[in-house]
Amino acid sequence: MIDDELRTRLAADGRTIYEIAGLCCCETDVLYRFRDGKDIRLATAAKLANVLGLRLTPTKSTTKRKSPRKTKT
Repeated sequence: MIDDELRTRLAADGRTIYEIAGLCCCETDVLYRFRDGKDIRLATAAKLANVLGLRLTPTKSTTKRKSPRKTKT
């Protein structure tokens, strides 16, 4: 999963959370909470991935999506 990969790379990176947060333009407490298991927004994950040298790319899904439920009117 993306969060596991980001956490692994974040832990392995030689820079401090403070330095990475500055490069991501996000709050340090957001990255500390993420490192400790909390969620982050997709926009923050994309910025973090960029700083950590990762690239988010689409892949073909191997699971079928459920069709949206029809609402009664």
